[in-house]
Amino acid sequence: MSELSDVEQADRLGRRRARMLPVLAIFFLIQQAAFFSNPPAERAVDHVRIGAWVAMSAAILLALHTGGALFRSPAVRAMLNDEPTRANRAAATHWGFIAAMVAGMLVYVFQGVTHFTTREAIHLIVSAGLVAALLRFGMLERRAHA
Repeated sequence: MSELSDVEQADRLGRRRARMLPVLAIFFLIQQAAFFSNPPAERAVDHVRIGAWVAMSAAILLALHTGGALFRSPAVRAMLNDEPTRANRAAATHWGFIAAMVAGMLVYVFQGVTHFTTREAIHLIVSAGLVAALLRFGMLERRAHA
């Protein structure tokens, strides 16, 4: 079987990225539901759970910032990071920022109604921004590859 050319490989990876980003957002949201259904205490397992959230958040942020494909050839990375993709990433980052700001304002407003720990507030704000950015980038990339 012959190897794919750089163009074919970039096209395949771009389509895969467009399909996977919304799925990743759903998995991330499910993780948030699990986190908030059982708030962390000071057990060792809770530190692992918080560390897993931080690691997953950092991986998502890195993927959004770089477009993924860090271990691909420079030619494939350049094709995956074309002008429309950079514009889509900028729009997704914009939506993520807006979502994080709205989440921060909502946490501030609802602080009088319900008590949020600092950790929970940070968790909500960061998660809202990442999920919004993932969903927007995935939608724009799917539209671009349709």
